[in-house]
Amino acid sequence: MNGERLQQIIEEVISRLQRRARSSVTISLGQLREANLQTLFCQYATLRILQVDLPLLEQIAQPGSSDKTATAIHEALAWGVCIQLSVQRRLLPALPVKKLARLPLTFSDERGQTVLLHPVRLLSYADVARLRGGVLVLPRRCVVTALAREAASSRHLQLITQE
Repeated sequence: MNGERLQQIIEEVISRLQRRARSSVTISLGQLREANLQTLFCQYATLRILQVDLPLLEQIAQPGSSDKTATAIHEALAWGVCIQLSVQRRLLPALPVKKLARLPLTFSDERGQTVLLHPVRLLSYADVARLRGGVLVLPRRCVVTALAREAASSRHLQLITQE
């Protein structure tokens, strides 16, 4: 193989990797279950999965889950794929906050509003100061300082406590 051909191959690989880095796909749970995972992970850098239900979230939070969809999500994370999960707002108080917060996942509600998980038992002003808008899900019995509550209100950040 000559140097010119090698250079063409390298440029093609770089081009494909750059295309993948900018690509994302929005899919349903059914589409994820039916998809060829290797092809999906090779083509897209970000997967947006719509309307994730609570049983699946609990399976995702469990290490070594036998659920096929949860396993696919863990496999995507292992491939370096960014996972964005859409969760119905009414399910937010039931999320396993501490377990899910350990995973490199991002969440949004059905309206596309950002949902953040705060796994610690204290919410201070420093935690809220860097945030703008969205929903912050707190573990049960989380202590929220007065300054944090005021800052959340002024930044249009809704606080939801886990059930």
